[in-house]
Amino acid sequence: MARRVFFSFHYKRDSHRVAQIHECNTISDHFEKTPFLKGSEWESIERQGDKAIQNWIDNQMKGCGVVVVLVGLETANRRWVKYEVAKAHQEDRGIVCINMAGMKNLLSQTDSAGPSPLQTVVDSNGRSLASLGKYKTYSWLGDLGRNNVDKWIEEAAVNAGR
Repeated sequence: MARRVFFSFHYKRDSHRVAQIHECNTISDHFEKTPFLKGSEWESIERQGDKAIQNWIDNQMKGCGVVVVLVGLETANRRWVKYEVAKAHQEDRGIVCINMAGMKNLLSQTDSAGPSPLQTVVDSNGRSLASLGKYKTYSWLGDLGRNNVDKWIEEAAVNAGR
């Protein structure tokens, strides 16, 4: 059975960049992905309120061994990304961050690197997750993500005991 992977990201700003990663053959051939919602589907969940969003996230993360955090310019400050990262840490899931700096959106625009959610999310002792040295961050372009993302996910899973 393929590993189940959850993708955490800033939907409105980065969905096209994320789709490039989500649909690359390296992931598609090796992992069972959580659904990638269309804009209208996500907006429908949003209209139902915070509890509906939290329930959707919780249900999608069930059975996932790894959370892949796709980091754009504004990702680190997104409320639900912080929730997903904190939940993954609390539940001992693997976490791997992939910086999307330099990737193009639908308008061929690129963003510079944003801070990692690992810097903005803290554990129960108030330490940033980045300070724990437990999770790795890669650059999609600089670290040849298309060729290596499967290895990064597998390493995160093994390191988490999954």
